[in-house]
Amino acid sequence: MAGNEDNLPKRILLVDDDTSIAALIDEGLQRQHITLDKAQSLDTALYYFNQTRYDVVLVSLEFKPMQGLVLVQRWRAHEIPDRRCVGFIMVTGNKITDSNTGLIKELGDLEVLPKPFSVIQLLPVLQKSMATRRRLLAFQELKDKVLSYYAKTNDLAKSIEAVKKRLPELGHKGISVLYGLYEKAERYDDALNLIGPLSDRDPTNAGLLNAKATMLMHLGRYDEAKPLLEKLDELAPQNIARIEQLTDAYMELNQPDDGVSKMKEMIILSPDQPDLKFEMFSKLYEHGYDDHAVSLGKETTTPMEIVRFYNNKGVVLSKNNEIDKALKEYDHALKFYPQFKKNYLIYFNVALAHMHTKTVDGYEKAQKSLKLCLQLEPTYDKARQAMEQVEKVLQQHKKAS
Repeated sequence: MAGNEDNLPKRILLVDDDTSIAALIDEGLQRQHITLDKAQSLDTALYYFNQTRYDVVLVSLEFKPMQGLVLVQRWRAHEIPDRRCVGFIMVTGNKITDSNTGLIKELGDLEVLPKPFSVIQLLPVLQKSMATRRRLLAFQELKDKVLSYYAKTNDLAKSIEAVKKRLPELGHKGISVLYGLYEKAERYDDALNLIGPLSDRDPTNAGLLNAKATMLMHLGRYDEAKPLLEKLDELAPQNIARIEQLTDAYMELNQPDDGVSKMKEMIILSPDQPDLKFEMFSKLYEHGYDDHAVSLGKETTTPMEIVRFYNNKGVVLSKNNEIDKALKEYDHALKFYPQFKKNYLIYFNVALAHMHTKTVDGYEKAQKSLKLCLQLEPTYDKARQAMEQVEKVLQQHKKAS
């Protein structure tokens, strides 16, 4: 087909657990010399996207276990810039809800295609997505150049002037580069002075409102940021970055119940990140909400998951000679399921951490932990051997004193 290289992708990915669409379009795409890769599971989708370069990806809005718009957000935050600039097409067999419409509009640069569809219906949408792809790549290149220039020269004024000259062609994306520069320079007041009047003139512009809330968060003005974030969350729910910001705002404003509610939402939206919940527990512990951390842990995590995660984390910290941090993590672990038999592993590593200090106080604390370990698992040979070593050291100290 003439112009195929310029106007149509050579290879596309379809992320959909419904196999009927692939069956409808696969043969027709082959006639257009377009290869169709099919991902019917999240693991397959993540593998294909990370291993293969695509200009265009079709994602089912109703995809499970990770919803399509959430998956798009994940990929737009990819560590490789080229993959952030994919042209995405949302395919759906249902009527689009108001909440989905809000998020689609906010994310921008998305095509929507109702199912079922034929290859003839798909081709012009692929062409539009290719145009979007080229536009996103050009913008990404400019953004990278500006930020790189600023990083090398630290000349904020010249960097800003370079962007302002191109504002007519860049439009709202140029504004995002400007406040991104201010953010990079930690000039949050200047960024707010730029965004504030613009958002006041266009109070429905989600991008500007998000930027305003972000700068307010940077400035510690959480009480001002919170209503903006809540308003946007209502209009366009399931924005991952905003959920994270709301969680932080609630923590800073001493609203742990609301914070936990958003944490639960994030956990549900992130089936690809099984350890994310432990970050949530840490955040609650850091803010002094131990009971909330334990409650959330019991609701989302098995006792063995708790032991495994905190054991591994504590061991790594101990090897790096960060004993106090390791002990803190072990203490957190024991609060979730204090009677769980496998906690003997935690108590054993607590003892090793105390022994690592090579002080009398450390050996005495290790002795107590080993007693608790052996109460839970009397046959644990490593603990018995450690106990003999500890008692020997303490006896020697007693004789010396």
